[in-house]
Amino acid sequence: MSKPARITILCEDPQQACFVRRFLMNRGWTRHELRENVAPAGSGSGEQWVREQFPQQMKAYRSQCHHLRSGLVAVIDADLREVQYRVRGFETACAKQGVTPKQPDERVLYVIPKRNIETWLAYLRGEPAVDEQTQYPRYEYQSRCHPEVDRLDAMCKTGQLEGEPPASLQRCCQEFQAFWRLIR
Repeated sequence: MSKPARITILCEDPQQACFVRRFLMNRGWTRHELRENVAPAGSGSGEQWVREQFPQQMKAYRSQCHHLRSGLVAVIDADLREVQYRVRGFETACAKQGVTPKQPDERVLYVIPKRNIETWLAYLRGEPAVDEQTQYPRYEYQSRCHPEVDRLDAMCKTGQLEGEPPASLQRCCQEFQAFWRLIR
């Protein structure tokens, strides 16, 4: 695999960063190759911060993608909205700043869990009847998600999620396959 020089992870909170970092490290990247931009704690809406930062991160990605193997992973909770609503939010933010939205051939991945990343973690822990409306508990320590992320990685490698996965996770896994083909 030809690894990128850097993947930027743009996210709302440390739990999302830990989740994505672990997944990418399972896929062969080192911590040195990952750059995390996490919304500052206590500064308001993490979702808004990610959405507003996204156009700048797209510009940075595009400025280096031709001479460096790089990628951008934008993580934002759908909350109780549809995943597509958050995708449109990224597109609108780009339009407001005169930035072309994500193109299909770009190494840019949207990770949009509905309701939030804890929904995916509940499914990956094997909790029965996980739905995307319930508020699942957070981990006290973000790194406690590692076994769940490892389980997701194992399922992704087989190409099949077990049981009844959340629709937003199924969508993300499909989009990750396209991202993976472009970045490796």
